[in-house]
Amino acid sequence: MNKPLIMAHRALANNFKRPLMLQAALLAGSTAVSAQAQEPGVLSSAWLELHRAELILWGLLAAEVLVLGIALVLFFTVKNALVAMLQKERGIVPEAKPSFWKVLMEKMTRSVPIEREAEVMTNHAYDGIRELDNRLPPWWVGMFYATIIYGVIYLMYFHVFNIGPSSAEEYENQMAKAEAEVEAYLASLANSVDENNVTVLLPDDARLVNGKAIYDSKCVTCHGPEGQGLVGPNFADKHWLYGGGIKDIFKTVKYGTNKGMQAWNKMLTPAEIQDVSSFIWYMEGTNPPNPKEPQGEVFERDPAEGPENNETVSTKEQQNQTVQAEPKPNSTQHSPVTATATF
Repeated sequence: MNKPLIMAHRALANNFKRPLMLQAALLAGSTAVSAQAQEPGVLSSAWLELHRAELILWGLLAAEVLVLGIALVLFFTVKNALVAMLQKERGIVPEAKPSFWKVLMEKMTRSVPIEREAEVMTNHAYDGIRELDNRLPPWWVGMFYATIIYGVIYLMYFHVFNIGPSSAEEYENQMAKAEAEVEAYLASLANSVDENNVTVLLPDDARLVNGKAIYDSKCVTCHGPEGQGLVGPNFADKHWLYGGGIKDIFKTVKYGTNKGMQAWNKMLTPAEIQDVSSFIWYMEGTNPPNPKEPQGEVFERDPAEGPENNETVSTKEQQNQTVQAEPKPNSTQHSPVTATATF
């Protein structure tokens, strides 16, 4: 090559090295930031800042890779142009070479050129159309063998050595996961109840058993085992100090009173407060022995508040928003467990 051509070639080579150096620097910086972000004890805000910086660095790295690709294309384009100019100056006629894509297609298909079709012609003819005996394309043959290998591996993995789960086991796992998600969703709905939307549980709701258990452990000391009243007022008559509706009872249990009753919203979930409030609601009119004298004013409950006219929040939301999981095949169906509170 002449001197100008050699200098141009060296300049292109130097420009080609710079993107690689920058790429390596960015990668090292990103790795260091990632390692720092994974150290324990870093505050959440600092963690976010570090990862934001890491994303920026990776974005810069992607841009650098793009620039590198463009530089490569320009490098080889200019190089080929310079080589062609040199060959033209020296009167060298380059040999005609097939393009990369043409060579690739020939290797992938092994197709026979039209001028050589007579070599693969058969004796089969249909309506003047002659059949050719071409080879199967290598890509098709490769995929065929790949499916055979995959089938053997699949058979060994799932059915011979039983390493992977069967379709029945996958179904069981998915159903168990779905049931857990449904239970978690219903629990979140139950805990969304408050004094503004609470309703009385139905008499046969199993949650009333939980309400009785809460009452026996936390309310009996002041109100008696049957709600007849001890230190606190009785729940069996129509006299109520803070209202006898379900919303009033819920609010009283949740926030407590200024006469010594503590607030239970720190110890009980909203669903548990609804359970025990419904249990107390049903005590009115039970006539326990030795009731405490009436306290407060007579409270007439709204007939629309009764359980026959209301659905619990969780039950209503479940009917409107939850799609129940399908029953498992060949499994015994069980009736739902119900419990009736007796007073």
